Amino acid sequence: MQTLLRGVGDALAHANLAWVAAAFVLNLIGLAVNGERWRSVCAALGCRLRLSRTTLINLAGIFVRNATPATGLGGDASRVLLLRAEGVPLAQATAAFAYVRLAEIPPIAVTVLLAGPAVAAAARRSTATLAIAAGVLVAALIALSVNRHRLSARVADLWSRTAHLRIAPAAAALAVFYAGLAQFDSLARLMLAATACGLPLSLQQSAAVTAVAIAGGFVPTIGSLGAIEGGMVAALVVCGADVKIAVAITIIERLISFGVNAAAGAGALAWLGGRRLLRAAREETWASTS
Repeated sequence: MQTLLRGVGDALAHANLAWVAAAFVLNLIGLAVNGERWRSVCAALGCRLRLSRTTLINLAGIFVRNATPATGLGGDASRVLLLRAEGVPLAQATAAFAYVRLAEIPPIAVTVLLAGPAVAAAARRSTATLAIAAGVLVAALIALSVNRHRLSARVADLWSRTAHLRIAPAAAALAVFYAGLAQFDSLARLMLAATACGLPLSLQQSAAVTAVAIAGGFVPTIGSLGAIEGGMVAALVVCGADVKIAVAITIIERLISFGVNAAAGAGALAWLGGRRLLRAAREETWASTS
């Protein structure tokens, strides 16, 4: 273990800071793209918001998601609440959340399809790699299997919530486009983090690691910590990384996508008056049940 820790520390110490900085900048771009996705969906529903506000609302949701073991539900609920505070009616706020989430399905499907060739190529290299690939695949399938009913129910629920608030096909396509840009941004960010540690990843390999991380995101720990990181390390090893390099890449990527975004999200929630809003929501819920 000490040898591994020293190796990880050495890999981090020798990481190319220029590539790390580029990954950080890409993360900022991704946040703006996601903020624009929320803004465009709200606009299609007749609610005009500034990009700065929707970006802050999304960041606040990231913080709540990363600080609670609700696998995204807490973050989504907080976004709806913050949209309401901006003057968006509850029906439109709920529909906006539904459309934003539904728009993510096609890019995730494309990511999984992109991952196929990389996993197959890695599995052919050795029996050990094949065993790791099989383990990663089994873990991902188990995660999807355990959550399949909840996922299908959630998609059906999201679709039903928008029945009376349909948006134009062009607006829906634009939301999918922004979701695709955000997904590509995540793939590119991981590739930059890997390059910083001396491991060039192909787009397909990055997709394979990202697909495993997405599956790990369904594990109900706080921010899915442990599940995502463990899956990423295993997938990077399958892609040819030494364990210490795989851990170093995962640390860099998660410091940006989890640590930086959660810290910025906490600031965004405070800026938007999060404590006051959450208190008001609790009082509203209590009044409706009494």
